[in-house]
Amino acid sequence: MIEIDNNSKTPVYEQIYAQLRQQIIAGELPKGSRLSPTRTFAKDYHLSRNTVLSAYMQLQSEGFIKSIQGSGFYVEELPEYKDVNHSEKQKTFKNCEQEKPRYDFRYGLIEPNIYNIRGFRKAMKSAWDILEDRQALYDDDPQGLFSLRQAICEHLAQERGVEADPRYLLITSGHHYSLQLITSLLSKDEYTFFMEEPGHQDSREVFRKEGYKVYPLYVDENGAIISRLKDIHNAIVYVTPSHQFPTGYILPIGRRMKLLEWARNNNGYIIEDDYDSQLRYKERPIPSLHSLDQNERVIYFGSFSKSLSSDLRVSYVLLPPALKLLFDEDRSYLNSSVSSFIQLTLSEYLHSGEYQRRINSIRNLYRKKHNLIIDFFKNNYDDSIKIYGAGGGTHLLLEIATDLKKEEIIKRFLQNDIGVYPCDIYWADKTKAKDNQILIAYSGIRLEELNEYLLQMKKVLDQIINKSNIMKKR
Repeated sequence: MIEIDNNSKTPVYEQIYAQLRQQIIAGELPKGSRLSPTRTFAKDYHLSRNTVLSAYMQLQSEGFIKSIQGSGFYVEELPEYKDVNHSEKQKTFKNCEQEKPRYDFRYGLIEPNIYNIRGFRKAMKSAWDILEDRQALYDDDPQGLFSLRQAICEHLAQERGVEADPRYLLITSGHHYSLQLITSLLSKDEYTFFMEEPGHQDSREVFRKEGYKVYPLYVDENGAIISRLKDIHNAIVYVTPSHQFPTGYILPIGRRMKLLEWARNNNGYIIEDDYDSQLRYKERPIPSLHSLDQNERVIYFGSFSKSLSSDLRVSYVLLPPALKLLFDEDRSYLNSSVSSFIQLTLSEYLHSGEYQRRINSIRNLYRKKHNLIIDFFKNNYDDSIKIYGAGGGTHLLLEIATDLKKEEIIKRFLQNDIGVYPCDIYWADKTKAKDNQILIAYSGIRLEELNEYLLQMKKVLDQIINKSNIMKKR
């Protein structure tokens, strides 16, 4: 039995999630128990099916339940589990807030704030007006609002050379949802999964949790090493070819063509994560892998997280026609996972031309930040810090000439109220990660404050850099 408090400030889907989670932990819902179908649950509690599905998807992403296609959601087996009580959680949250560094180079922050931009606020107002004029509220197309899909396709054609048809584009509520969608279309019993090494750990974990065999696709200075795929059949390969994460390497045309040839000849599919490819600072953006694909083997991932805000939770997937047919075969359980208001806002924003102006604006702003940081390191640490990923994106990977381990490096920076971040989390095999590498991001730091951030960083770098090693290199 679930209790819903409609007067609570906690969203209803979070109330459902929290109560089901506790029932699983307490053993009230034992391993193998089938959860109530989302439609039945929604009908019983007079809720939107999207609300129930959001709660189930959160439980699934955390590994408490699993989805069996055509059957439903089932409780996973858990080891002995001791949950943290509410007071302990509150204490933890407070401590985290207190420990947030003043000079934070954390990845994922964005400025300027899109909600302060007149054009975006105008688009929000237009969306409200459209919703107000509707005679009744209803769920939009499970693929997402057509006008938004159409606007995205026009943008992709202009910026990325992608010939996209709105019929094959799906709007999703974030990168994880996009990945889970692919796992529902390509069976783990038929396909294996290859992931760049190093690469984005969350993408790797989604496929692991869905039960796929996950193999590394190692990266060198030319991006993913495609020869690793020789004689591999029936595989999904996840790549970030235009700006490899986290190294920043670019996959050259020769490897791109070999990757496409492999997919064509071996029943393979390629997930192209084009996460920040529009942000190039010296040359034009690198053409997408999808723009070279003549055999419909590339699944194209895009997002508004790096250009607008991650809290919008809007991504999109461009499916090859064969996978779109699979999607259409069983779309009855799907509803659009992004609110009509957000979709309408983005549709208005893109159609008005304001989004392209936003891209141009932040590209120029981030170029200034990028150049300031590169000049700072070259002028002060030319021989002692190696920079990966220069030329684009919103982050840099720094390799420091020091004998300190990563834990001590991070600790030294935190002692000076500076947040920098380890890179070993991006490796499945952490023994291959270098202890002297850190990741810094600059998209959330105001340009006028950036020099102060760098001067603070210099205090620590001057202490930890091993001067004797530098002299040996010379």
